[in-house]
Amino acid sequence: RKRSRVNPDQLIKLEEFFAADNSPTSARRKDIAQQLGMDERQTQIWFQNRRAKAKLQLKLKTRTVEKLEPPPESPPELASGFDAGVDELIHEDEEVTVFPCTDLTIGTWRRIASPHHDLIAYTCESRRSLSWFIRSAGRSFKMDIFYDHILESRFANISPGIGSATFLLDRPPMFYMESFAEPNPGEEPVRVWQVCGDWTEGMQGTTHLRHCLVGPAYQLSALVNSITPSG
Repeated sequence: RKRSRVNPDQLIKLEEFFAADNSPTSARRKDIAQQLGMDERQTQIWFQNRRAKAKLQLKLKTRTVEKLEPPPESPPELASGFDAGVDELIHEDEEVTVFPCTDLTIGTWRRIASPHHDLIAYTCESRRSLSWFIRSAGRSFKMDIFYDHILESRFANISPGIGSATFLLDRPPMFYMESFAEPNPGEEPVRVWQVCGDWTEGMQGTTHLRHCLVGPAYQLSALVNSITPSG
């Protein structure tokens, strides 16, 4: 199934539709998709992600995080985490919440975020998982960490406005690489996530179970507080 990117004109109209009704019926979504020349599934996913964005923004405005120094200004919006480019890259079927970050460290292996989305951190509540998406040399990889395998999660302030979220796991994550499923005749190849071996340098993703994410303090503190291991 090919998922095309939402263009700026479509985005403006989608925001107008969302302002009028943030949870349209299936019939209404179909009508919107036809008006904008979009795929109905793509329209459904856009509304899901837009509702998640609005919900998280409200949560960030109202939640008081214990021991968190108040930011000097209102926290930046997480809009960059919900743009069509990110959705296209991670191509997840379930609704996800993206958290801005600058770098990820596992052992001595480190990845730095860039404007080209070389590093994306996100959670999926339906799967109860935390994911790191990595893009390297034109290829896409990810690792999934299930909440129930997180022994400890901690937030710490590093400098004004910057914090770290550290996660200690009880086992290695699940590793995936992007591949293409065999399409039906006349259809575009479908991108899928295929389970694979550890692709980190020196397999440190398997041998080192402490992951450290650095980024905006307000959002990373919310990330740590949103993860609730069972039991």
